[in-house]
Amino acid sequence: MAELIISQPDGTVLAQRKLDPTRGYWIGRESNCDIVIDNAAVSRRHAFVFHTNGRWLACDAGSTGGLETESGPVRSAQLSADAWVNVGSVFVWLAGAPGSAPAWIDARPDVMADQRPSRIVKLAIEEITDSEPTPVRDLFVVSDREGTVHLCADLSGLSAGRAGGAPRLTIGRANTMDLQLCHPSVDPLHCVVAIGSEKWSLIDAGSSSGILYDGKRWYRKRLERGVTLPVGDFRVSMQRIVRTTPPLPPVAIHSTELGAPRAPRKPSAFLDDAN
Repeated sequence: MAELIISQPDGTVLAQRKLDPTRGYWIGRESNCDIVIDNAAVSRRHAFVFHTNGRWLACDAGSTGGLETESGPVRSAQLSADAWVNVGSVFVWLAGAPGSAPAWIDARPDVMADQRPSRIVKLAIEEITDSEPTPVRDLFVVSDREGTVHLCADLSGLSAGRAGGAPRLTIGRANTMDLQLCHPSVDPLHCVVAIGSEKWSLIDAGSSSGILYDGKRWYRKRLERGVTLPVGDFRVSMQRIVRTTPPLPPVAIHSTELGAPRAPRKPSAFLDDAN
């Protein structure tokens, strides 16, 4: 099992954490991050570490100082025992990670007899919902530019039954993604959806087209109500549904409670055919 190592520049280890490849890990100054670094050079949510396609990656989560490797500033970088990223004043790397990761495997949509693509959006996670009903449901919606909805998935169950780390969903064109979008406008690994502070965010994983919203390019953008974000030629949004208290059952009234029968009221003059 891979282990995340946080160390000082002189090699002094500050923290270690076992990693679950099905979860993601926030690094930042905020107290509810998975790895908290109390340093002014570190943003509240500085980076997000997650596993996909045999790789452990660190992505900039919209930080002020960014990420840096031996090659210079980066938006996304692979972590290993020999490859680190600098987060503020500390170094982040891995112990026990696999050596060489497999190459990306692109996938094209299945084609029907009339040459139309059959399914261009595929969800790989089979048991994504929680068996127990919850009062809040987070519905992740994927549509195209014309507004046609291709997927509506309940992500509430991603956080069920696991301890530590953050629920996350990788998105890209490769067939190893949790959510596969088979379209050339989407990178093999395009972005990742992750929850933090009870809110879902879309994090750019070094894609070519990025996340554009309100005329600005974002490294991380919250999927709040009314926010729709582009992923290539697709559009994604999060709809939160809150289950309210069910209505009270009807009350049965027995005939003995009604009293003596009365004559029906005279209809209104506006409804009387005689007028």
